[in-house]
Order: sequence, then structure tokens, then C-alpha cells
Amino acid sequence: MMWLWRVIVALGVGGLVYSAVSLYEAKIETRELARAVDRLEARQQAIKREIAALDTEWSYLNSAEHLYYLIGLHSDVLRLQERVPDSFARLSELPPKGAGSQEGQQ
Repeated sequence: MMWLWRVIVALGVGGLVYSAVSLYEAKIETRELARAVDRLEARQQAIKREIAALDTEWSYLNSAEHLYYLIGLHSDVLRLQERVPDSFARLSELPPKGAGSQEGQQ
């Protein structure tokens, strides 16, 4: 009967050692995952800062003042004209739909 107690104690000690090793491995894995999450969060913050900087730059590049500056700088190449109400055609002045495609067929 004593051998049964020894087997039970040996199994208990083996189970305890197995549990301790499993717990240690889980602890190590958890720490590695926590570090990975920290790295991802840091990268996310860096990307958010980069997006904010790009949004600011985009706002500047699309501002009216900057666009007027670019137009003035490149007006000789662009040959833009100021839009006035007289520079638009009236609907009655436009050819009927499909009229231009018949000319190319003749």
C-alpha cells in the first residue's frame, strides 16, 4: 500500500513541476506579447503623428494664398484667365447632344 502513496506523491510532484514550467512559459509568452503590443502602439502613434503632419501640409498646399502664389509663379505657362460670368456658354449656345459625333463620321 505504501507504493501507492509514493506513486500518488510522485504524480503530484510531476504535475506540480509540469504546472510550474507551463506557468513560466505562459509568463514569458505574455511578456513577449506585451512588448509586441507596446511596439505596435508606438508605431500607431508615429503613424498618427505623420498623418497629422501630412494633413497640415495638405491644408497649406490647398490654401487659397498658396494656390494664388503658384498661379502667379507659373502664369506664363498656365495661361489661366479669371472666370467671369461672360466666360461661360449658355445652354442655348451648346450644340445638341450627339451633333459632334456625326461630323467625325462624314
